[in-house]
Amino acid sequence: MSTDDQTTPLMDGSDDATNDEKLAGLIEQVDNDHGDEGAGAMADHLRDRMEETKVDPESTDDPALGAE
Repeated sequence: MSTDDQTTPLMDGSDDATNDEKLAGLIEQVDNDHGDEGAGAMADHLRDRMEETKVDPESTDDPALGAE
């Protein structure tokens, strides 16, 4: 068993995921790992994970949000 820290995603193709997909994955991970700790704690963990992984809280992937 390795003792190295994980610094990249484990799933194939995860580097190619959109910001929305990455954010959805983080939300799922935090819910699974910390769902029993309450909404405040989950929000704290999600903010920490977003900072660690450089995922934006709002997507710019939506074409409807493009230039007018």
